Amino acid sequence: MSTNQKFPAIVDELVTENSLSNFGEVAQTDQAIEDRLREISVADLFAEKITDKNLAKCCLSGLWLLHHFLDDSHDISQDIKTAEGSYWHGIMHRLEGDFGNSKYWYRQVGDHPVFLDTAQRLGVEQFDPYAFVDQCQSKNSKSEVQKIASAEWQALFEYCYHNAT
Repeated sequence: MSTNQKFPAIVDELVTENSLSNFGEVAQTDQAIEDRLREISVADLFAEKITDKNLAKCCLSGLWLLHHFLDDSHDISQDIKTAEGSYWHGIMHRLEGDFGNSKYWYRQVGDHPVFLDTAQRLGVEQFDPYAFVDQCQSKNSKSEVQKIASAEWQALFEYCYHNAT
């Protein structure tokens, strides 16, 4: 990821430029990645002591989502009763094409600092997750959707990661 945040090798292994550039599109799942994700624990993702277990679990949910394992991500995020759990849940439903449900989960998020971070990464004044759901639903500009989805994923993952320790 293009950030000054340092991640353990396992996170760098799973979060690649290729996985980020393909985020937001329907893609085939990779058996080797699935096997790798199944063998790691939440604790494996962190070099420092975890102080917020829910945010740490959100990181794992995000990694499953990044690699298009929607059901696995959903199983994790739906049990996290925080704004961040709802955020991952909303992204998952947007990716599966359940746009109304996605907006429901974004409403559970409320106003979140990740919206501002996403906007900054995109070089825009604001990020409106509801408008982005509508943009995804209209299926316009696949490359623009992927760019926005990637920036949002990175902002949320880094927020959860940083605040989990």
